[in-house]
Order: sequence, then C-alpha cells, then structure tokens
Amino acid sequence: MSISNRASETLAIQSPMVEAFSDVLGKLHHPEFNPTGALNLGVAHNDLLQQKIYQKARECLDLSPGDLDYGPADGSQRLRQLLQDFFTRHFNPYYPVHWNQISAQTGAGASLNQIFMAISDPGDYCLIPTPFYGAFDYDVPVNTGVNIYPVYLHYPDLSNMTVDPDLLESQYQTAKSEGKKITSMIITNPENPLGRCYLRQDIITFLNFASKHKIHMVFDEIYALSTFSHLLDKKKEDPFVSVLSLPYKDFIDPALVHVIYGLSKDFSINGFRVGFILDQFNEPLRKALGRSAHFSYTSSITERLVYNLFSDSKWIDEYLLENRIALADSYDKTTRFLKAHDIEYIEAEASPFMLLDIRNFTKPTIESNKLLWKNLLDAGVYLAQGIAFHTPEPGYLRLTFALPWSVLEVGLKRFVKELKH
Repeated sequence: MSISNRASETLAIQSPMVEAFSDVLGKLHHPEFNPTGALNLGVAHNDLLQQKIYQKARECLDLSPGDLDYGPADGSQRLRQLLQDFFTRHFNPYYPVHWNQISAQTGAGASLNQIFMAISDPGDYCLIPTPFYGAFDYDVPVNTGVNIYPVYLHYPDLSNMTVDPDLLESQYQTAKSEGKKITSMIITNPENPLGRCYLRQDIITFLNFASKHKIHMVFDEIYALSTFSHLLDKKKEDPFVSVLSLPYKDFIDPALVHVIYGLSKDFSINGFRVGFILDQFNEPLRKALGRSAHFSYTSSITERLVYNLFSDSKWIDEYLLENRIALADSYDKTTRFLKAHDIEYIEAEASPFMLLDIRNFTKPTIESNKLLWKNLLDAGVYLAQGIAFHTPEPGYLRLTFALPWSVLEVGLKRFVKELKH
C-alpha cells in the first residue's frame, strides 16, 4: 500500500461543490489570462468594493524586521486584542470577549477542521441543516473521520427559517436509531446558500436541543456583517443575531458553544486565508487549538497586514456600512431583473448570493440539472448547482450578485437566454 488507510479514506470523501468548481476554475473569465471565459456568478465572492479593499490592503502591507521571525501559532496578542475590540463592536457579545478566547487560523474552513479534530472522534456524526455550504463535505470529515448527517428543517419551504424543535428532535432520534453517534452540530448564520438569518428564538431552540443531548454547537458566522435587508426596508431591523449576543449559559453548558468567523466574505479577501475560532468557556479546547494551530499557521506577512487593517477601526466600520449599502443596491437590481424575466428565487437578507428556483424551467432530475449547468457554462456564465449544497431536490442554482452591474447584467442575460432556450 502506497498511502495510509487514513489517506485512502480521505480520498474517498466527495464534495460535489468543490469538485465542480475545480472542473470550471480554468474556464472562468480572467481579464488577463482568460478574457473569453465564463463570467463567475457562482463562487461566493464579493467584488463590489474590490478596489477599495485592494488599495487598503496595499497600504497595510508595511512590514517590520520583527515580522521575519516566528510568532504565536494561533495569532499574536496584539492582533487578537484588535479582534477582541472588533467582535465587541459588531457582534454585541453578552459575555465580554477576551483576546485569549480567539484563535487565528488559515481560513474558516481550516478553523472548522481544527475544531472538529478537537471536539469529535473518528466515526462520530455532525448534524447540519440542509441546504448547507458544499465545502463542509471536506471541512468536517477530512482527516477527522467525522461524518455529516443532514437534517431537513426547512423543507418544503426553503424561505422559512423557523426551527421546529419537534422536527429537529425527530431527525436526531432517527439518526440515533440508525446507530449514529451524534456529537456536534453546525449552524451557519447567515445561512449558505439561502442568504437568510435565524431568529433569536431559533438559535435558542438549537441551544436547548444541544443541551438536552450534550452535543457541541458550532456557529459559522462568516457572513455576519453582510446583512442588507434592513436597508431595503426601513421598517426591518438588522436580521443577524449572533449566538455571542445571547446569555447562552442560560440554555446550555457554555463549553459546548463555539463560533467561527473569517475575513473571506465580509471583507472580500478570500485569497488571504484568515479565519478565527472564538471560544469563551472551554479552556481545554483552547489549549488543544493552540497546539493544532502549528499546522494552520497564519504567516507573519498576513498577520501584519490584518493587524494594520484592523488598527484602523474607523475605516473598518465605514467599509462594512458601505459594503452593506452596495450589497443592497446590487440585490435590488438583481431581483428586479429576475422578476422581469419570471424567475423565482428565495428572498435573501444577507451574503453576496441568493438561491434561484428554476424548477419551472427544468426536469426534476439531477441529470437534467447537471446538463443545464453545463450548458450555462458553455453559454459563458457559471452559477453553482443547488444539489452541491444538498438541496432537498434538484431545481435550484446559487447566484452571486455582488459584482459590478456592468458585469452582472451581462451574466444574467446569458443565464436567462440559456435557461429559456
């Protein structure tokens, strides 16, 4: 045998989303290297303020001789103190956040993988409400041996984020009757690919459920500050509620609550690979993460850049507001376009994407959906397949709308033309 059993098991893991993106990566438009490639309306990226963040990042890349040396694997104290202030300003924490509760990692995906190495054992199962982010298919099981057990809480109405505690309990009991050992659950809030948020009561429902069964709750809040629905309707409040803002000790052993955040989405810097684990009440876990961080080490160059960026809190806060305004405007233009062409969608509240319902235009089979997706790619536009996010049935596409309208409109026209072909 040329590789270990562990490596063989890893190679057997499949992620339809990651594999589809790997197939199309070389076919996507690039102004210099592939100017005739397909427009990228499928990856969860935000190009609306790309030049603004690019210019600021260049200004922040100001190194000192000390940056050539090793630093703490899980982030320097000075950086984590800035993040402490950031989380305090924007996540409204009920229990004060302290810098030593934050662990820096190379992205939110690495953060998830590291935390599952520390809270679950090989063969355990993690509950995830569907639809869910397709890369979880890799993030959770690779090297950890932890399996995913999908739970269907939002079907048939995907726009309804209300959590029925009886339905959640029923699906847990089904998993248990199948011999599955459930030790954790991931909640993505705002949700991906729906772009919608859970209400405070829904988060409490999850916490009560996890407390009853003594399972870890991992809250992925990477789109927390990309909400926009309250800007389109002034009667609404910001829809995002962080678990950190709740007195969660009232509902669960706080050592079971963990939060993931990263800079890829709200700050549009996917390629920098910066993520954080925030854990307030589980010191043994923090110590374990401190050790495993040696294998997810943020480079000193990246740390310096992020430190300089977050040192300018005025710029950070102004950028986040400007980004929300830009998202609201682009979403408004996109939905007007979709309505004009009779294309249904799930109303979004947050994130740079939304889920399109194209069941009226395609047969209800995976094969038919894959063929349409391939034809769209040939027509010059890439959208992400809904089935890659484990939608309960075929007939959905995730559309990224956080692009300049001059680009987005062209992609939307190509999409509609092929869809109605």
